[in-house]
Amino acid sequence: MSLLGLDATRPCWRLLCALLVFACPASVGLWELHNNYLHTLDKQSELAATKAVRLIEAMLHHAEGVNRNIFPLISHPCNTSLLTLRKEVTLTPFVRSASLINHYGVYCNSLFGDVHWEDDVGRYSGGFLRLLSGNPVRANHPMLVVRTESQDGAVLSTIDSEYLKLMLALSAPVSGKAQLHVGNAWLDEQGHLVEGYHRLPTLAVHKAKSEHYPLSVYVGFELPSTWEALWRVRHLTIWMLLGFSLTISLLVWWLLGRPGTMEGELKRALRAREFVPYLQPLIASRSGKLMGAEVLMRWQHPTSGLIRPDLFIPQAEACGVIVPMTQLLMRDVAQQLGQRQERLPDGFHVGINISAVHCRDFSLLTECRAFLGHFVPGQVVLVLELTERELLVADAHTLALFKQLDEMGVKLAIDDFGTGHSSLAYLQQFHVDYLKIDRSFIGRIGTESLSEHIVDNVIDLATRLGLALVAEGVETEMQADYLRGKGVDYLQGYLFGHPASLRSFCDALSKAEVGDKQTLVRVA
Repeated sequence: MSLLGLDATRPCWRLLCALLVFACPASVGLWELHNNYLHTLDKQSELAATKAVRLIEAMLHHAEGVNRNIFPLISHPCNTSLLTLRKEVTLTPFVRSASLINHYGVYCNSLFGDVHWEDDVGRYSGGFLRLLSGNPVRANHPMLVVRTESQDGAVLSTIDSEYLKLMLALSAPVSGKAQLHVGNAWLDEQGHLVEGYHRLPTLAVHKAKSEHYPLSVYVGFELPSTWEALWRVRHLTIWMLLGFSLTISLLVWWLLGRPGTMEGELKRALRAREFVPYLQPLIASRSGKLMGAEVLMRWQHPTSGLIRPDLFIPQAEACGVIVPMTQLLMRDVAQQLGQRQERLPDGFHVGINISAVHCRDFSLLTECRAFLGHFVPGQVVLVLELTERELLVADAHTLALFKQLDEMGVKLAIDDFGTGHSSLAYLQQFHVDYLKIDRSFIGRIGTESLSEHIVDNVIDLATRLGLALVAEGVETEMQADYLRGKGVDYLQGYLFGHPASLRSFCDALSKAEVGDKQTLVRVA
């Protein structure tokens, strides 16, 4: 599976995709929860402020009732009005005291009777309300004074701050702060009164202003961290969100790790350059010296490791990606061997496997020319090994292609000779230079007479046609001695060297002494 041209099946990309899938819903969900929480706080403060204003207005309504009832007592002597004042205060909720005012000031109070107190009307908000820090009874106990004025004087009624605290506390949400603002004074839900500038809460502050009285209520929140507060009230939702995000990310990790179709997987691997060349040495049977190498393809899968060619080459040929895969190998081999060509013996054979699909156009010609262009002329002999998995039709195009390859100096070998139905036909139709005896016959030498007869017949056929012979799969000295005795030109197999990565092969080339290529064989 590819993502924007990247191989999303690689562990690093799978992890990145899974982390992104986890982070996106988790971050969006958390951000939405955070915004919803702030909106909830704002609504709570708005409702709380409105509720507090209504409760305080209800108390003021009672105080206004007291003022209306004692209004006729203005200018009456205090001793005749005192009983009425005390009766009104006793029967009216929330009101603690009542007072009468004439032109000289407050002259009668329901608690103290005859008094001579100053009345500063300018300090009342709207000439109606005033928050006092205390009274003669309790110096540091705030109260709210309600003043109603007439032509003959004025009346006062007071509401104790305990009632105001209660109304603010009942209205304030959990962790919220509520403050009553009258004129230049502020009273909070704890009963603390401050005059002048007062710092408001920092979060979700809402103001509700009374439509009937000169007062306002501010409600807000003072939270050290909104995220910490969100965790306290929404931790279950957050756990569910994180669990959902983790589940989706694990699902993406699993889906990206699932194998796709073989064709899609091969194309992905080709883009990721996972097909790597391995080289197996080719030995001159008489001298035992290194004379070349066959380039074998391996699949370096990011999770499955090294995959043998028989597990993917047939599928690559069937879905048409074998050509770019082979081109990739030829370029890698040419580039790295070309940098070490001074270490190669003259006429070093490089065998590349091709199939019928390579011969459908002249791109093979271009690739072979580019391959040989990396080497000094005569330094390398390029051998194309033709397999029989797909039938190659000897039409005019194919014959012209092989003719031009032959003129370029490119040799043709028939791989796994004797195992397919078209080997003899290829000998008749094309100019073949090498026959490669299949490893299945070599492995039975000394144990099965029929296989030895087949090998002898192949050797006889090659000798008659003037073709060079290569024996594959040589694993024992007995097999090597038998083939040398029969005149086989080149030997290839585990006896002389296992297939090695191109890097290892080149490193062995660099370490081997010039002219001592037998050492290279053992190293590779």
